[in-house]
Amino acid sequence: MIKLRKIDTVLFDLDGTLIDSNELIVKCFELTFRKYMPERNFSNEELVEMVGPPLKETFAIVSKDPVVIQEMIEYYRDYYISHEFDYISIYPEVLSTLKNLYDRGFNLGVVTTKFSRSAMPSIKHYGMDKYFNTYCFLDDIREHKPHPEPVFYALKQLKSYNKVVFVGDNTSDILAGRNASVLTCGVNWSIKRELIKNLNPDFWINDFSDLLKVIDDYNEEE
Repeated sequence: MIKLRKIDTVLFDLDGTLIDSNELIVKCFELTFRKYMPERNFSNEELVEMVGPPLKETFAIVSKDPVVIQEMIEYYRDYYISHEFDYISIYPEVLSTLKNLYDRGFNLGVVTTKFSRSAMPSIKHYGMDKYFNTYCFLDDIREHKPHPEPVFYALKQLKSYNKVVFVGDNTSDILAGRNASVLTCGVNWSIKRELIKNLNPDFWINDFSDLLKVIDDYNEEE
């Protein structure tokens, strides 16, 4: 029997996957819409649905004026940056899992719909940057998830790789991985858990340390 190629590369979404920033993101949306669209009331469910895509795309839903959209983006980012470490936290066992994979020689990277200046502060704050050897930020690409370009961009930064798994908390993560023909892994702590399950990702983890077993089990198969 032909032996499966071993997983040696793991790509991660950032928000909602490595760091719990959902509360802050929803708060930023709420305040931004309250300022720029006071006549519209968005339910919490509607705000949660907005988590994931780039801000420009989300705000285009409520305004076609590029000047207003840019103002909304800046207002959102200013609040996020000012309150980032009052709200966000790193998920349990993220650092120990990253260290384990890094020490074993895995390629590790982040693929996010954030711009680098928005994403790197939290990555560095929690010390995750010392484990990653590739990144794809929104300012690196033309097409965003679920398009495969972000995955391809991250992989091009690597000297070599064999088999890849993309771990994410949003449907766009799973679809981007699938569109790039890499393995996908959903996370049980996603606020869009049922939507992800319906996409049938290759793997599913209930907590971060499960990722080690998922990878080891896959790599042992023949």
